[in-house]
Amino acid sequence: MKKIILLLICAAVSFAENPGTKSFAFLKMPVSSRLAAMNGSSVLWEGRDCWRGNPAMLAFRQDRTATFSQNAWYMSTKQNSAAVNAGHFGLSWQNYNFDDTARDSAGEKLGDFTDRYGVMGLSYGFRLKRYTVTGLTYKKLSQKIYGEDYDHSAWDFGFLTQPSRATAFGAVLSNVGSKKKIINAKEELPRALELGALQKMGRFYLVSEVKLTGYEKIQYLLGLEFKQQKNLTLRIGSSYQDDLNMSFGLGWQDGGYFADLAFLPHGALGYAYITSVGFKF
Repeated sequence: MKKIILLLICAAVSFAENPGTKSFAFLKMPVSSRLAAMNGSSVLWEGRDCWRGNPAMLAFRQDRTATFSQNAWYMSTKQNSAAVNAGHFGLSWQNYNFDDTARDSAGEKLGDFTDRYGVMGLSYGFRLKRYTVTGLTYKKLSQKIYGEDYDHSAWDFGFLTQPSRATAFGAVLSNVGSKKKIINAKEELPRALELGALQKMGRFYLVSEVKLTGYEKIQYLLGLEFKQQKNLTLRIGSSYQDDLNMSFGLGWQDGGYFADLAFLPHGALGYAYITSVGFKF
C-alpha cells in the first residue's frame, strides 16, 4: 500500500504551473449532491454515488441505480449530469454550457459564443484482495470553445483498503492525461490526488481527506453523514485552503426512489446548490 500511495503522490505533483484555469476548469466541478455536501469521495465505499468519486467502489456489491443531477454553480452557470451503475461497471455523463464573449488583443469584441463542455465516462472496479480494491474511469472530453471543437480524454484511478468493516483508507488520482492545445496555448488537465480516511460509527460516517494538486495550496476536507431515520439522512462538510468553507446537505429515500440536495456557500461568489434524483432497479 505504501508503494501505491508514493506513486500516486509523485504523479500528482508533476503538474503545469496552473492547469485547468481555462478550458478544463469544468472538470473541477462536483457532480454528486452527496459527495459535494459531505466530501469523502476517496473513501465512501457504500451508498449512492460512492463510485462517482472513486471507481474502485464498483468492486464491492453496490445497489444498481440511475441518478440525474443539476448543479446550479456560481455566477449563474449550470451543469447537468446522469449516471447509472450495474455490477462492476458505471457509466456517467456531464454537460456544462457557459456564455462567453471573444475579444481580440486590443479588447475589441469579436462576438458572443456559448462554450459547451461534455464528459462521457466509463468506470470499472475490481478486487485485489477481499477488502482491497482498485478501479479506473476513462473520460471522453468534448469541448466547443469560440465555435471550435477541442476533444480530449482523461483517466481517473482509485484505490481503497478496509482494515476493518468500520474503517477505510482510500486514494484517487484524477484527470490524468496529456496536454491539449487550446487556441494558441497547450493546457494541462487539472490533475489532483485525494487521500482519505473513514470511520463508521453506528449511523454516522466520519471522513477526513487532503487534496493535493501541485499548483494550489493543500486542501483539507472533513465531512459527516448521519442517518437520522430510515428515510432521512443529514450531511455537513468543511474545506480549508485559504479560508474555511462549509457545505450542507440532506438525502431522502422512499423505497427504491431517492433525492439529494447539497448547499455550498462560498463568500463573495454567493452560493451553489446541487439537486439529484434517482431510483434503484
